[in-house]
Amino acid sequence: MKVFKLIAFTMILTSMLYAVEKNITMDVEDADIKTVLRAFAAVGEVNIVTTKGVTGTVTFHIKNVPWRQALKSLLDAYGLAMIEREGIITVMTQQEFAQHRDIAELETRIFRIKYADARKIQEVVKTMLSTRGEIKIDEATNSLVITDLGMNLFRVEELLAQLDKPHPQVLIQAKVVEVDYDAARSLGIVWGLTNTGDPNAPTSYSGKLDASVGGPRGIFDIGRLFKNANFVSAQLQMLETESKANIISQPSVVISDNEKATILSGKKVPIITKDMAGNTIVQFFDAAIKLEVTPHITPDGNITLDLHPQVSDIAGYSPAGQPIISNQEVQTKVTVKDGETVVIGGVLKEQKKSSKAGLPLLLRVPIIRHIFANDEKSQSKTELMIFVTPKIVGME
Repeated sequence: MKVFKLIAFTMILTSMLYAVEKNITMDVEDADIKTVLRAFAAVGEVNIVTTKGVTGTVTFHIKNVPWRQALKSLLDAYGLAMIEREGIITVMTQQEFAQHRDIAELETRIFRIKYADARKIQEVVKTMLSTRGEIKIDEATNSLVITDLGMNLFRVEELLAQLDKPHPQVLIQAKVVEVDYDAARSLGIVWGLTNTGDPNAPTSYSGKLDASVGGPRGIFDIGRLFKNANFVSAQLQMLETESKANIISQPSVVISDNEKATILSGKKVPIITKDMAGNTIVQFFDAAIKLEVTPHITPDGNITLDLHPQVSDIAGYSPAGQPIISNQEVQTKVTVKDGETVVIGGVLKEQKKSSKAGLPLLLRVPIIRHIFANDEKSQSKTELMIFVTPKIVGME
């Protein structure tokens, strides 16, 4: 009769952490293997027994290695295997293990996955199970329910200790701003830089641009601000009070390292057309600014950003009344310091305005108003900019 033992993953982890963390240093020549195994048992504070087939001497040199990892290396080197059940490790020959595997009782354990996605880890764990092993997912608790030989469950436990670790998170702060073209030059942005992967060096980008005829002139450009993010915000707010900037949106999102975030700012614009029968058709177009950003924290604490900005707008209408759609996008990679600001710019818009100035009463007289009116024309140029500031905010 098969006996199934359920042990909560948290209980296993608590009971095993102390032993797993202990390291062992061993330097033996032609030592009796049973004596060596007794040393392992003392270090790990576990019970180790051997079968009659385990005999002979071993030569083993290892320094400051987790004792379980060292034990497995020793057994592999001398063609031995082990089975752990109810806190007792039994060491045996491979032949004995093969016979035992076919008749051994299976055990069931529940491994609670704290940080990772159990569905993703499941595929890795499957490769470690025997032909009799079985794995299921409890999505409600993000747990793996595994039935297999005790030795395989031990190996799964060791693997999960490496895979199920907290991931650092990144706060992505973005600002979508329309800035007066001349005022934008005063922000101190360093444009068109070359990337070396060093955050102290400038960045580069490579990508594609798709702009319909008649769309906003210009092309995406990537730059960096070597100023504090708070200082940049203060500058933009000052420009806004002077009517030289318009902060369209200021979204922020916290995501895990290596995960993608999508930031969307825009509106639905109605497009009115007529069908062949002359009926009016109303369709809605997303005039929006979309930014996809994926952060990657580097070993030295910097952040590499995969950036994919997209700008869609109605640039005008054809003589037939059909809207001219402008789409611009680019894909780029940039490495910055924690808290440094990346700027995406280059989408320019020009507006021309004309008006008549003069005495209001005389301007209303059809015959003479052109005599007393002055035509005033003005032209303004603005640049759409996306400011992206990544900050490492710690662990989940």
